[in-house]
Amino acid sequence: MEAHDYAARARQRQEAGDLDGAMLDVAEALRLDRRHAEAFHVRAHIRRDRGQYRRSILDFKRAARLAPHDYRNFYCRSCARRLRRDWKGALRDLEVALRMCPTAALALNYRGFLLLELGRLDEALDDYARTLEIDPNHFDAAHNRGVCLERKGDLRGAEAAYTRSLKIRPDSAHACHSRGNVRRDLGDLGGAVSDWTRSLSLDSSNVHVTYKRGLALLSLGHPDEAYGDFTRATEIDPRHADAYCGRAKVWRLRGSRADVVRNLETALAVAPRRWPRRRAVEAELRAL
Repeated sequence: MEAHDYAARARQRQEAGDLDGAMLDVAEALRLDRRHAEAFHVRAHIRRDRGQYRRSILDFKRAARLAPHDYRNFYCRSCARRLRRDWKGALRDLEVALRMCPTAALALNYRGFLLLELGRLDEALDDYARTLEIDPNHFDAAHNRGVCLERKGDLRGAEAAYTRSLKIRPDSAHACHSRGNVRRDLGDLGGAVSDWTRSLSLDSSNVHVTYKRGLALLSLGHPDEAYGDFTRATEIDPRHADAYCGRAKVWRLRGSRADVVRNLETALAVAPRRWPRRRAVEAELRAL
C-alpha cells in the first residue's frame, strides 16, 4: 500500500469512529510521505474529534501549506477554531475558503451559522439565502434561516422557513419542534400541538417538547391529556419543577387541594435554588 491508500483508509476509519485505527493509518502514510497533505488533513479531523483543537488547527495549517488551493483545509480549520471560541479566526478562515470556492455551500452555511451565533442576523440570512440558491435542499440553511427570522420577530417568515426545512427532511424532530414554537407564539395552539406531537413521535425523550405540549393542551381545554404530558416530563426529568406545577394546575381543576399541595411542594424540593418561579409557588402554597 502507498501513502494515499493509508490516508484513504484512515479517513474511512475516522468517519466510522475508529480513531485509534485511523491514527495508525495516518502514521503509516506520513512515514511513507512526510509531505502528504491528505494525511495531515485526516489527522486534524481525528484530533478535532478527540477534542485536541489546538493540535487539530496546527495539522490543518500544515495541510494548507502543502495543498494551498484546497479550500477544505481552511473550512475545517474554521470549525476547529470555533470549538476553541476563536470567532475572528474562524470567520477569517471561512473568508479564505470562500475566496477559493465562492460556491461552496458547506462553507457558506457554516459562516451563516457563525454569524447567527454572534447575533449578526442579517449577514447570516444573506449567507443562508446564498446557500439555498446553490443547494435548494440544504436542510441546515433552511432551518437556521427560520431561527434568524424568529429572532428578528418575523414569525410568519420563520414558520415558512421551518416548513421548507420539513419538506427537505420530514423526519426532523428538531424542525417540528421549532415550527411548533413559532405557531404557539402566533396563537395557533392547535398547530403547535400537531407539530410537537409529530416531533415526539420522532424523539419521545424530549422533555421540553413534552412539557410545552402539556401546557398547550391545558390551554385548549384537555386537562387529562395535559396531565399525561406533565407526568411524562417528570419521568424523563424527575427534577423538572415546572412539570410538577403543571400537574398542580390540573389537580386544581379537579378540585383536589391535597394533590395541588403535594405537587407544588415537590416542585420546590426538586427546583434549583434560584428557580425563577420559587417565590410565586411559595406564595401559592401559603394561600392554599
